[in-house]
This record gives sequence, structure tokens and C-alpha cells, in this order.
Amino acid sequence: MESGETPSQQFTAEVDILKVDFMKGSIETVKDEVAVERKLELYINGKIYAVFSISPLQIRELIIGHLLTEGVIESLDEIESLDAFGGRAHVHLKKTRIDSPVKPRLIFAACGGAESLQRPLGKPRRVEEPLGLKLDSQVIFRAVEVLNSRASTFRRTGGTHASTLLDRDGRVLAFSEDIGRHNAVDKVVGRAFMDGVNLKETLLASTGRLTSEIVLKAAQVGIPVVTSISAPTDRGVNAAKETGLTLIGFVRGRKFNVYTYPERLMI
Repeated sequence: MESGETPSQQFTAEVDILKVDFMKGSIETVKDEVAVERKLELYINGKIYAVFSISPLQIRELIIGHLLTEGVIESLDEIESLDAFGGRAHVHLKKTRIDSPVKPRLIFAACGGAESLQRPLGKPRRVEEPLGLKLDSQVIFRAVEVLNSRASTFRRTGGTHASTLLDRDGRVLAFSEDIGRHNAVDKVVGRAFMDGVNLKETLLASTGRLTSEIVLKAAQVGIPVVTSISAPTDRGVNAAKETGLTLIGFVRGRKFNVYTYPERLMI
């Protein structure tokens, strides 16, 4: 695989703002940082597949992770080439499981979801049974610590989501920030897959809502446990039940809620 991405691209931009503080009774013009948003067009075998709104870092990780979590590929061997430059990415696959849509899928930064709610390849596979992975609850708290401590762009701008992958011992396998929560998940999956990580032995943690799309992405690549500092949706819970995935939300302080398959946890 090859990539023309430029790692020097900026993740934040400086802007002039009018800062109004009624508590202090002050109005002042100051400089502030905001998260950078860029568009990325993804072409598969020469045909437009999707248009993303992204943070312009870890482009190759994003593309590989997205193709994996959407079920377009199952291994890196299926990718003959990958080139990304100037807002466009071209991937050539040895074989493709999809027919190019009439118009590209639009992956929005606001929600991360596609323009169409239909996944291009239908239902993902279930997480492997039996429930072999057993996680100590301390690993869940460790995941949130990682999200909080490493999210430097969020602390500077307040405009990104973060995602991380940990192993059963709490070691960090991948971390990412992006303006879209789905993009952040795709990036850590792509990074871990490129590093040869066995995703069936990992925990995925996110700062975003646990919607059905996030759950289905994790299940597609075999991640058995997904957690967030935020809330799940009803479809997220139903998707976790259907795919056999352990779903944990509202991880805050020393508390969390387990919505599905608590058998994977040692509490």
C-alpha cells in the first residue's frame, strides 16, 4: 500500500473571536483555536464511494478502518494500493463486495452517519461465542482515563471526539481524535489492524453516543466490548443484543451502566 498523505497538515486553526463573559462583565477580542474540518473523497476501483468530513490526520488509518468496519474488506491483503492526497483517496481492491452506489455516501461530521441509514453490505457478523473475553472493571475506568488524558485537541478546541482501543490488561493499542465520532472509531480500528492486533481481545472506548452504527462497526471486526462516557440509544442497545456485544455507557467517576452481556465483566 502507498499513501501520499501529508502528516504535517494542521489539526487546529486560529481564529479571532469576541469573548463575552457576563459573570465578569467583560467583552474582549481574543484569539482562539478551533478544530479543522476537511472533506475527503474516497474512490474504490476508480468509482466514488463516499465523501467524509474529517480531521485531516491519520487518513490511511481512517480509510482502512472504515473499509473494515463497513465490511468492504476483511484483510489488508485485499488492498492492492492506497493513495491519499489533496482531499482525495484512491483505493484499488483485488475484489470488491459492493456495487458502486449511484451517488456517494455522505459521512457527516455532525453525526458521523451516512446519508443513507442502510449499511452497504447489510448485517454484520455476530461477535464470536462463547463469551471468552473477561475484563476487569478497572480496564473500563482506565479506558476513560486514556480518553481524557490524550485528547489534547479536544482540550484546546472542544470540537473533537476521541476513541481508543485497549487490550484486556489495559494497554493502549490505538488512540485517535476526529471531528466525527465514527471517524475516530474507524481510525483506531485501522491503526490496530495495521499493527496486527487481534481485535477479538480488545475493548473499544469512545466519547460519543453509542448508536447502532458504532455498535455495528465494532461487531463487524469482532470487537466484543464497547464503552463510552456518553449514552447509548435504543437501537444501539438492540444492535448490541443482536450481535452479542457487551455495551457499557455513562462511564463516569467510578460508575458505569452495563446494557448487554455483563458476563464479560469481572465486577
